[in-house]
Amino acid sequence: MVEAIVMTTEIHTTVLKYAPTAKTNGDEDKTNTYIAAIDIPLPPDPDTPPGKIFMAATQLFSEHGFKETTTRAIANLAGVKQVMLHYYFGSKENLYEAVLKYEGMTMLAVIFSDIPTDISQEEMLIDTPIRLMEVMRANPQWASLLRREIAEGAIHLRRALKDVSEHGPLGANLHFHDAYIAAVKSGKAVSLPIEAVRECLLAIGYSAIYLAPLISMINERDFHDEKVWEEWKLTLSTILKRGLLIQ
Repeated sequence: MVEAIVMTTEIHTTVLKYAPTAKTNGDEDKTNTYIAAIDIPLPPDPDTPPGKIFMAATQLFSEHGFKETTTRAIANLAGVKQVMLHYYFGSKENLYEAVLKYEGMTMLAVIFSDIPTDISQEEMLIDTPIRLMEVMRANPQWASLLRREIAEGAIHLRRALKDVSEHGPLGANLHFHDAYIAAVKSGKAVSLPIEAVRECLLAIGYSAIYLAPLISMINERDFHDEKVWEEWKLTLSTILKRGLLIQ
């Protein structure tokens, strides 16, 4: 079970960085990789005016999205004058992208931080989408923030993460890429177009959380009910194993 993490009030100091492992015994086909930890740029101290603004903005952007959140509302929730938001962050857009960058990088670090080091490449392919679902389910504010941003075109998210390169989504993508190549070469996974496999695995993990409210409404099943959740994980794991792995 992934424990819930309250955004911005619990500061994380690690983030993903893709890196290939060293070649062993001259094996040029060795494709095992790992994700190393580096520092996340920390948000402002929550006891300071910019920190209070950052925390208030995170909550309101998650609840209402970028367009429906006003600088006045952020300032009121933070307990500061509206002019201070512009003084510290320049604009609502700059503040929003700072929130997206920090929370996006932190989310990735949480998703990958507890993956066992001895897990096989093929097991990682199946485990990661499910772990992504678990982290998003345990942190509904992350799911809400990203759901609203993607619904608005994800323009700000792309800008916020464009300069983190391998420390963010790119690192995760490369990790998927190399794990799949290794699984195929070892005869453990079905050979399919690599990009499509990576995109489908990520889409499965994210879409399950984004569509959960709609699915719950249609089927009248509570996504947060533990019995329902365990059924989801078992079913998804079985589908992925039978469709992607060679038994």
